[in-house]
Amino acid sequence: MAYVIKGTDFDYRIDTEYGINHDGFIAEGTESIVFKGIKYGNDLVYSCVLKFKPRSRLRDFMKREYKILEALQTCRSVVRVLDVVEDLGDFKLPYGGGFISTKNFFCVVEEFIDGESLQDYCINQWFRYNTVSRKWERNSTEYNYREIVKYQNQMIQFMINLCEIMKFVSNVNIHNAKNDPNKPVVLHCDIKPENIMVTKHGRELVLIDFGRSQEFMDDRTYQHYNDLTNMTFIADYSDRQWQDVGKDNFYAYGTVGYAAPECYAEPLAGFFPFTSQSSVFVNGCVSIESDIFGFGTTFYECLSIYEMCRKYFEASPESSDPRFFNRAIMHEYEEDVRNGNTFTYCDRDFRNIDRAYHESLESIIRKCTATRQKHFQDPDRDIGDFYHNFAQLQEDIEHARDSIPSLDRKSDPLVRQMLAVSGFCAAFASCFLGLWLILMLLANPLARDRWNTMKKNYTDNQKKTALARAANDMMKVPGKKAKLKNFDDIVEFVHGGSPNDNVIDIDETELLTSLMKEHISDKSKWGGYIDTIIQNGKSDNMDDIAKNIYLLNLPRENKSSGYDLAKALTQVNEAADTDTDKLKSAYDVLLENCDDKRYSTILSKLAMKLMSGEKTDTLADAAGTERETIQDTLVPLTKLGGD
Repeated sequence: MAYVIKGTDFDYRIDTEYGINHDGFIAEGTESIVFKGIKYGNDLVYSCVLKFKPRSRLRDFMKREYKILEALQTCRSVVRVLDVVEDLGDFKLPYGGGFISTKNFFCVVEEFIDGESLQDYCINQWFRYNTVSRKWERNSTEYNYREIVKYQNQMIQFMINLCEIMKFVSNVNIHNAKNDPNKPVVLHCDIKPENIMVTKHGRELVLIDFGRSQEFMDDRTYQHYNDLTNMTFIADYSDRQWQDVGKDNFYAYGTVGYAAPECYAEPLAGFFPFTSQSSVFVNGCVSIESDIFGFGTTFYECLSIYEMCRKYFEASPESSDPRFFNRAIMHEYEEDVRNGNTFTYCDRDFRNIDRAYHESLESIIRKCTATRQKHFQDPDRDIGDFYHNFAQLQEDIEHARDSIPSLDRKSDPLVRQMLAVSGFCAAFASCFLGLWLILMLLANPLARDRWNTMKKNYTDNQKKTALARAANDMMKVPGKKAKLKNFDDIVEFVHGGSPNDNVIDIDETELLTSLMKEHISDKSKWGGYIDTIIQNGKSDNMDDIAKNIYLLNLPRENKSSGYDLAKALTQVNEAADTDTDKLKSAYDVLLENCDDKRYSTILSKLAMKLMSGEKTDTLADAAGTERETIQDTLVPLTKLGGD
C-alpha cells in the first residue's frame, strides 16, 4: 500500500505528526475530505493541505471551481491552489471503513494556512478542548463586560476584513457596477465560520472552500439546477429523504443555517420551510444578497458563540468529540428547517446574546439576514431594506465601529459602580492620573526590554512567534513618534539583523505590512518603508513580496518608487502577453527607475518578465520600434538581480 502521491513537480504525503490522533486529519466537508500534507522535492519540504474530492466531481472542479480560484490567486486572502493531482497512482489511505484511492478520488493541493477557522477562533476565546481528558471546558478568560467589548472590537475588524475580501471576490462596487467590467461576478455560495481561516500571524482572514462558487458576466443572479435535463432545482423534503441530512445538503445550495432562503430547493414532497417568502424568489436563484446573508449569519454565530457553546457543552458534558459544537449546531439548524421552525432563521437578533454588544451591530446583522421581500435582489427597486454589495455593508460596519464608545455607561457594571461612588473617586483622581502617566511612560521601556531580550536570544524558528509578538508589543506603545521610532528598529532588525543576512523575505514582509496597516495610520509615512522592503527584498520571494506591497493600495499622492515597481511587477505577472496597457505602463516604470541600483533585484525580475513570451513584441508595437531595441534595453537590466 503506497502512501505517497506523485504530483506535477513535487511529491506529497500525509503529515502523520498533525492532529489529535496524529493521522493528519483536518475535516470532512460536503465537498471533500481534508488532511494536512507534506510537500517535498528538490531538497525542499513544505506544509500543505490535501483535499480529496470524489472523482465524479473532477470535470466540474476543473471547469468551474479551479477556474474561479485561478482568477482570484492575486488576492492573498483567498486560499491558493498549488497542484491538482488527477491520478493518485498506487496511493491508498484507509478512511471511513474504506479507502481513499485513485479509483474514487482525486486530490487538490492547497497552501497550508497556519491558523484556525473563524469558528474555532471564536470558541477558543472562551473555551478550550482538553486533549488529555478529551472534554470541553471553560478557559481562564472571564466573561465580563470589558472582555466582551474587546472581543466585539475584534469581530468588527474581522467583519471589515471579510468585506474587503468579498469586494474583490464579487467584483461589485458601491454603485452596484463592476470594478472590472472584463472580469466576472463571483459568488462564494457557502460563507460560514468554518470556511474562513484566521492566521496566527497577524490575525488576517483567508477565505477557503470555493466548492460551491459560481461566476457570471452579465446578470446579477445565477440560477442553480440539480436536474440539468429538466432545468429544475427540486428536492424531496419527506422524512425518508431527510435521512441524508448533514451529508449532502441536497435541499440547499450552501449549508443549512447559513444559506439564504432563496438557496433552498423547490419542494417535490414534504414541508417547505420558507413558504411565507417563496412568492418573492425563485428557488435556487442566488445573488450577492445570498452571500451577504451568509455573512450576517456567520457573524451572528461569532457574536453569540459563548451562549451557544455553553448551552451545547452543558447539555453533553461527557462529549469527547472535538467537533462536537459544529455537529450540534448543524443538527439544530437542520431540525428547525426540517420541522418548519424558521421564525428566527431570518432577521437574526441579539435577544439571546449578551446586552454588552452594541445595537448598531444588531441592526447590520438583521439587515444582512432580512426576510426576503419583493425586489430584494434588485437594487434599483429596493427601498433600502437590503444590502446589495459588500462596499455598502463595509461602510455601515465602519460607521458602527467609529460610533461605538469604548465603554457604555449603561452596560458596564464597573462604570456604574464608579458613578455610585463618584465622590470617593474624585478624591483619588489625581492618584489615578499619576498612575496612568507612569504606566504610559513605562509602556515603551517595557516593550523595548522585551524586544531587546528577543533579539539577544533570537533563533530562526522564532520568526513567526517571538519576533511577531515582540514587534506587536513595540507598536502598541502610545505616541506616534514612539511608534515610528520602534518601527524603524523593527525594520532594521528584520533587514540587517540576524534573521536572514540583510534580506527581507515574504514572512517578514507580511509582518511589516500588517504592522503598518494596523499601527501607522499616516500613509504618507509608508513610502519610505515600502522602498526599504523592495530594495532589500529576497530575490526568490520577490513576486510574492511585490504582491503583498501592491495590496497596500498606497494612495497616488504618497510617492514611492518601491510601490510603483511592486505594482508593475504584480501587473506584469497577471497580464496576458498582448495586454498593451499593463505591459507599457510597467515598462515605463522600469525605465524611470532603471538607474537606481538600490532596486536592482526587482528591476531584474521585472525586466525578465517583460522578456518572456510575446511581451517584448507587444512592447515594440506599442513603442513603434523594433523588438531588438526593446531587448537591448531589457537584457542589461536582467543581470542586475540577486541577493
